[in-house]
Amino acid sequence: MKLRKNSGKILWGLFFILAAVYVVVSKLWIMPEISVFSVLLTVFFIWLFLNGIRNVNFWEILFSIAFICIIYDDWLGITALTPWTVLGAALLGSIGLSLIFKKKSGHSPSISFEFDSDSDNEDGKYIGENIKIDNNFGTAIKYVNSDNFCMADVDNSFGSLTVYFDNAIIQSGSAKIKVDNSFGETNLYIPKEWKTENNLGQAFGSVKTHGVCEGSSNNTLKLKGETSFGEINIYYI
Repeated sequence: MKLRKNSGKILWGLFFILAAVYVVVSKLWIMPEISVFSVLLTVFFIWLFLNGIRNVNFWEILFSIAFICIIYDDWLGITALTPWTVLGAALLGSIGLSLIFKKKSGHSPSISFEFDSDSDNEDGKYIGENIKIDNNFGTAIKYVNSDNFCMADVDNSFGSLTVYFDNAIIQSGSAKIKVDNSFGETNLYIPKEWKTENNLGQAFGSVKTHGVCEGSSNNTLKLKGETSFGEINIYYI
């Protein structure tokens, strides 16, 4: 079962566990007074940290640690490092680790995809079955014109990327788009006739949908991946 499906129970569970620890420890005089607001923030960042470990999301892992350090900087004796030094270290560490340890598509048994050599990215058009689209530090518009679309791996970092799938044809009944968006904006234009399974996650970012998914065809599009400090927009056209 996915962690996000139990997020409410986990948050409340962590809250009551930390509340129990707080009640006992506060009477032992071994820690300073901590506000209820700080406890709530701690619960949230611990949950985010655990979610980051599960999804191998370095942004969630390092920034959760950073914010917990900021909350308890006086108790930890690191006031000289908070907030900007700690946040800067988390930012640089997240970028570095994300570049070194690129995540594989999905979280279940891993599947390898060989991306087609006939994908033509010089004029922004892609015609293969399994497609790889990258954009770093810039603005790009791409068009997927595939007669047998199966898979697209979309990676955007520090830029704005727009991808149109309205000329893509799904013949196998289902296809998948894996999105990795960091410090940027990714816009996906998807045929409204396709059924859509949206499993996109977010860490200090947002995922927004625009328009209505009619789902009138027999084809299913599975959206996976996440955005970190950025935005993913899904437009049904």
